[in-house]
Amino acid sequence: SFKTENDECNKAAVKVEEDEHIMVLCGDSVVAVKMSILAKESSVIRTKLSKVWTRNSTVEDSNTSPSGEVMRARTLTLPEGYDPKAAEILFGYLKGFNVLLEHIEDFKLLEDILGLCDFYMITSPLEAILKHMQKMSVSMDNLVQVFEVGKRLSSIELYKAVAKQLQSNCRRVAKANLISSLLIIKFITDHETNINTVIEILDRC
Repeated sequence: SFKTENDECNKAAVKVEEDEHIMVLCGDSVVAVKMSILAKESSVIRTKLSKVWTRNSTVEDSNTSPSGEVMRARTLTLPEGYDPKAAEILFGYLKGFNVLLEHIEDFKLLEDILGLCDFYMITSPLEAILKHMQKMSVSMDNLVQVFEVGKRLSSIELYKAVAKQLQSNCRRVAKANLISSLLIIKFITDHETNINTVIEILDRC
């Protein structure tokens, strides 16, 4: 009888943990995601969060375990340097809000999402993200940004193919538009803060 009650208590504890919402923090952004989703999508996050409940009877936003313990709401703080929007879109996607990804037109934002995927070994959104990135337009307005994104992504084995395509698209756009000395000078002047990237683009044209 004791064993049966203990088993039931353990099952209830597992159920509570799976249903628990983890607060994912990135800058000023907070996304609530069920533990079951995080554990399924990332072995890194699952390991990081697989700790015993923390007792704290003074926490206002708390849960109660099957044994009556008061448990602090757990948080997952993402590394610094990522755009909070990237966290909102990635973890929103994992929760089923796929439409968030479809409207992104910022290559750097997608790069941050891919960076988080790589950091936490999240693979389920990769195909959709990479396909979307390959469909996005490269123009003179975002040429420098896209070239830099492609260069950084080329250092990650999983992203080398899309990085190669991005850099190829950049060369094509540059060759089609930088067709005179005046246009080249204007391009250099417009992007003087990224002069090293500009020089590299011109060298590859």
